[in-house]
Amino acid sequence: MDVLILGGTGLISTAITRQLDAAGHDVTVCNRGESDAAIPESVDRVRADRFGDDFPSRVSGTDPEVVIDMLCFSTSDAELAIEAFGGRIEQYVLTSTIDAYRRPVESNPVPESAPRRPPTSDYGARKANAEDAIREAHDRGAFAATIVRPWTTYGPHGDGNLCHTFGVDTTYLRRLRDGDPIVVHGDGTGLWGPAHRRDVAGAYVGAVGNRTAYGETYNVTAESFPTWNEYYRTLADALDAPEPDLVHVPTDVLLEIAPEKTDFLTDHGRYSTTFDSSKARRDLNYEQSIGLERGAREVIEYLEDRDAITSEDDAFIDALVAEWQETRDGFLERFER
Repeated sequence: MDVLILGGTGLISTAITRQLDAAGHDVTVCNRGESDAAIPESVDRVRADRFGDDFPSRVSGTDPEVVIDMLCFSTSDAELAIEAFGGRIEQYVLTSTIDAYRRPVESNPVPESAPRRPPTSDYGARKANAEDAIREAHDRGAFAATIVRPWTTYGPHGDGNLCHTFGVDTTYLRRLRDGDPIVVHGDGTGLWGPAHRRDVAGAYVGAVGNRTAYGETYNVTAESFPTWNEYYRTLADALDAPEPDLVHVPTDVLLEIAPEKTDFLTDHGRYSTTFDSSKARRDLNYEQSIGLERGAREVIEYLEDRDAITSEDDAFIDALVAEWQETRDGFLERFER
């Protein structure tokens, strides 16, 4: 099919572009042309600012059957897409997020029918509003809509997105590699589910032109869920590093003492949540085929080749670890008296 990807060179969308091209689709990417991501030469390019008011006119010369939108983050973005493509494409695939769900959740795993209000984060709220606008367009026949909700996705792109307690920078990889202590929120037994970008991209390929997916919403998330402790041990194995020195600090303490560094923890890391991707397995042939250690090794090699493993948060983490251990040891000593 003729597929237009809005984005096409990001963490997930680069993999989607490559896989669609390999599957024989005619692929065009539409973005500002500022990325150096490697995509096949057979892929066409259209330069346009997805968020500009002139976006509909900029893409009016394209003639896709399917649009995959990786850059829709609000109601206004959805309205631009509807204006640009309503009535002239067969299928519109919206990239949403599991942040659209309410958390903490009532039970695990979370199905697509779980409550969305209030969403987990402001980002999730904007995505939920975009979903509503796209569903309304689907209902009135503007196009057939498919909504995909990924969870955390990682891969050899940018900083790799191997998340940790304080976000996504690569300081934790450096500390794990060198055997330095790392901070783990809570007791480390909460569940976390990263999925490799090539696996997630495969679900999008399975959705293209798939009439079963028209009007449907899919969780496309990890299907194996290590604890945070096991996650860090797996990253250490991928780094050929020693057994990690895990320093456990209560989550509420971290949120209080470091609000400027705990956005990820506030919106994501503190929740022990799993999501049900069985519908995507059934309809889109989705499969989590790349194990965490294998995928992490790929990311680490990519980062090392670019000298991109940093130490930007070392001073903060060293100070926090030292203070917490001193406080904990003093408390235990006083209590034992």
